[in-house]
Amino acid sequence: MTTAGNDASTTVTSRDGLVRATLDSTGSLTGLEFATTAFDHGDPATLAQTVLDVVREGTERVRQRIHSAPPPPVPPRPTPKRARRAR
Repeated sequence: MTTAGNDASTTVTSRDGLVRATLDSTGSLTGLEFATTAFDHGDPATLAQTVLDVVREGTERVRQRIHSAPPPPVPPRPTPKRARRAR
């Protein structure tokens, strides 16, 4: 499977190129596309399994991206009033 994406979405394409799924940054499925020949190859159960595999792969990629992202920056602590008066 191949994956493409940015911070907003992830797109995963099946190895055979018949199914493409797009997931948003939360892992929700936002798009599902089939090649024009997708229904000519194999049986419906095989195609359904391919769809599940592509969506699961996309969900895992989003999950990995979320967990590997650096934590948000910590804002600086305010200067205590005593330290400001001493200046």
